[in-house]
Amino acid sequence: MEPLSLLRNEVAIIEQGHAWAREGERVVLATVAHTWGSSPRPPGTVMVLGESGRFLGSVSGCCIEEELIAKVADDFPSAFQTIEYASDTTRSLPCGGRLLLTLEPLDALPDLDGLVAALKSGRSIVRHLDLAGGAVSWAEAERGARTRLEGMRLDVVYEPAWRLLVIGAGELAQWVCRFAMLLDYAVEVCDPRPDYQTAWDVAGLAVAADYPDDFIQAAACDERTAVVALTHDPKVDDLAVIEALSTPVFYLGALGSRRTTARRAERLREHFAVPEADIARIHGPVGIDLNSRRPQEIALAVLTDITAARNGVAITTRRVADD
Repeated sequence: MEPLSLLRNEVAIIEQGHAWAREGERVVLATVAHTWGSSPRPPGTVMVLGESGRFLGSVSGCCIEEELIAKVADDFPSAFQTIEYASDTTRSLPCGGRLLLTLEPLDALPDLDGLVAALKSGRSIVRHLDLAGGAVSWAEAERGARTRLEGMRLDVVYEPAWRLLVIGAGELAQWVCRFAMLLDYAVEVCDPRPDYQTAWDVAGLAVAADYPDDFIQAAACDERTAVVALTHDPKVDDLAVIEALSTPVFYLGALGSRRTTARRAERLREHFAVPEADIARIHGPVGIDLNSRRPQEIALAVLTDITAARNGVAITTRRVADD
């Protein structure tokens, strides 16, 4: 099934190719246009290949990359072209199936500087590629636009990163943030407790000292945002949960056992008049059940549950944590 959009990693790959081109190297942008049968990468996936042999990204999960790198080094494409890989040709895909790629010299892309700037700004962008004539253009994408191939026209949609707001800066929160950043989520974290701010140890990510209700309100959450409350302190987590329930976040989770979760639900009903439909939105205990108490594995369980929700996959097992 074609994806609604591509992860932020694809944008980072284009940005790297642009950086190489600015250094003076000739660079090709390879894009998966269509697949038939078995294929590890979806349409719209990109890879950049420099004439020197350096590359970033993957278009087939290492099935054809070596051959593609050699092709670019030996016979650099001078213009837009398409190339097909199939299991019944000399350019074989070991797992079977067929793969259609586009190859574009970066210096031939229209307004490459503007495109990269638009992608880095977090705007939703669509690239239009005419596979027959080689014409290429880009524009801001309409809401709900999809990556798709219709006839000889390929539309590739690049969306901003999915966002994750983490409440709490303890050890579990740190592992959740590390995993989330590896998965291309745009991560933000807050914790109003000074001791936890001091102990924070995630490279490249700062902790906001805001209270969670102010933090979430300022974040302008949308349908591409997830919120997880991980302090295990009701005075902090409840603020996050109540504020997040007023937004259209696609996932809201809170740390705690079934007993803690039940007590939280009761507080929300009695003291804040939160409707049952809103209480049902809260994933608690947060994460799937991996039968583990190790913070790394609990973090994996949390990110699995968030990503499943993002992709519309139902997982029935939930974590059962002790108080």
